[in-house]
Amino acid sequence: MKLTKGVSITVQKKSTYRVGGLKGEHCRDRIEHTLSHLDGVSGVDVDLTSKKVTIEYNSEVVADGYIEETLQTLGYSIQG
Repeated sequence: MKLTKGVSITVQKKSTYRVGGLKGEHCRDRIEHTLSHLDGVSGVDVDLTSKKVTIEYNSEVVADGYIEETLQTLGYSIQG
């Protein structure tokens, strides 16, 4: 791979978490609002049926473990 000076490569990642404590639309809205305002996060999807939260983010901006920590701070648990 040849890199040109001045060109940056964004490392987008997608992670899915099983989240405990999701009870309804209020929980979905709270998670989507909070995570979508984090620097480096480009997408958030909360599926209430499967209790899964999927986040698309730039791994160079969002530190490892920060998303999990944020979900736990909001009062939710990460399962499995």
